[in-house]
Amino acid sequence: MVNNISNSSTSKTEDSEHIESNNTKSIRLVENSLVIWLDSNKNETSDEYHRATNQLQHYANTIQLASDQTEYIDLIKNTKDVKVFIIVSGTFGIDLADAMEITPQIYCVYVYCAEKKHHEEWAKYYQIIKGVFTDIETICDALRRDVRRVNNDLIPISILQSTSSDQFDQLFACSLILKDFLINSVCEQQTKNKFMQFCRSQHRDNSYQSNIIKKYQAKPKKLTPIQWYTRECFLYSMLNRALRLYDIEILTQINFFVQEVNEQIQKIYSQSDQQHPQTVYHGQNITNDLLSKLQKNKKSLISFNTFLMASMDENLTLDLLQQSQSDPNLIAVLFKIAVDRSKSSYPFIILDEFDYYQDSDRYVLFSLNTIFQIENIEQINKQLWEVRLILAKDTNKKLKTINEWIETKFRKLDSISRFGEIMIDIGKTDEAEELYKFLLENSDEEDKDAFAYIHRKLGFIKDQKNELDAAYNHYMESYRIRLNSVFEDEPRLCKTYAGIGAVQRKQGRHDRALGIFQ
Repeated sequence: MVNNISNSSTSKTEDSEHIESNNTKSIRLVENSLVIWLDSNKNETSDEYHRATNQLQHYANTIQLASDQTEYIDLIKNTKDVKVFIIVSGTFGIDLADAMEITPQIYCVYVYCAEKKHHEEWAKYYQIIKGVFTDIETICDALRRDVRRVNNDLIPISILQSTSSDQFDQLFACSLILKDFLINSVCEQQTKNKFMQFCRSQHRDNSYQSNIIKKYQAKPKKLTPIQWYTRECFLYSMLNRALRLYDIEILTQINFFVQEVNEQIQKIYSQSDQQHPQTVYHGQNITNDLLSKLQKNKKSLISFNTFLMASMDENLTLDLLQQSQSDPNLIAVLFKIAVDRSKSSYPFIILDEFDYYQDSDRYVLFSLNTIFQIENIEQINKQLWEVRLILAKDTNKKLKTINEWIETKFRKLDSISRFGEIMIDIGKTDEAEELYKFLLENSDEEDKDAFAYIHRKLGFIKDQKNELDAAYNHYMESYRIRLNSVFEDEPRLCKTYAGIGAVQRKQGRHDRALGIFQ
């Protein structure tokens, strides 16, 4: 439907993207982690604070300072879709530990105080407290490990239900359609430029990441795409948060990088004679709801909606999994993944020299949204479950069925329009609205058919949100474009008429609505 994306659009200004530390509502988070530093003796303008935050921002982009409990509570209230790491003075820690223990947004707490022994006496009774620290360097070391665990546990997982539930089938289909859009959409140089401007604005207060962004922009080929990804810098953080939350603003700009990483994996895979392992391991803490879906759907399909990195060392994976069990509401799961190149065409590579860090730990990197089949699930002990997976075969009937369903339902639409349609179907109307606004700003001005379609979809979304005046205006714009179009398309015009009539009926303009329906 929307085949041509114009190069004439302008990006948001850097000022509109600025992170204002004094206004929690204006924060635009681009990663899964947020640090809140609660200490009445800290001053944002002091050299000591700047040195400390510069170190912390190696691992978390956004650091928020609260000087009292009121500021802290306001920050927590305005936080969503992110895990919070608290650095707290001993005095505030004693007062707030009970509340912090039951606050779902908080991943862990670091007590930062010179009186180590005194505060360890009470801190040891709280699971959420990682320890009492006397210097910022040891906090940074702990933060690095904990942020990595958070990113791992927040990897989105899609499961194709074995039941007849259309809703969950659509959720699984959504991951397939998103992958198709990211991998196959055309990427212009201007899109890359927009993305780099966006990255600079979001990290403008982070000198460490800003320097990495400058290096990437100046010499992107100094490292390979896989090395940039495994470096776990701004690209890794932004991509994985965007994939988890369907962040349209980022996904529509970062797709070029997704393609580069995926293409490199494919190239290495096709040219490689690597002796790959028979089994690799991925550990993740998941919700009870997700565990229940795994139990109900043996032999069905599962996808980790990212570039999954799995270890070749089972013991290392188990150790890391056990160390990360800080949330009693999550369940530790060891995924044992059997990999056999002869039975599946999904690309994967042994990282080794392709890894940015090239350390002794050996990992396998799978292509984006690789699909597996659930072979078995069993409980190992009270704290651990084991799920056995195999790479989905190319001939898998369930995968073939859902792909045919996608092609039938969205047969006349391109990948980005399909993504918008299914976002509406699964109830993500805010994200769908952002997508259609993006298309409205970026489509070729000569493509009248596309503009009529986009306005009709925006009309439908506004109607769903009960923003009836806006819905009516979008429907009428679609109608005017269709009416003046050289292409006769009665079915689409009828859909626009129906939308106008439905809105007018809700507005109480029944005579006009009746006239439209007639």
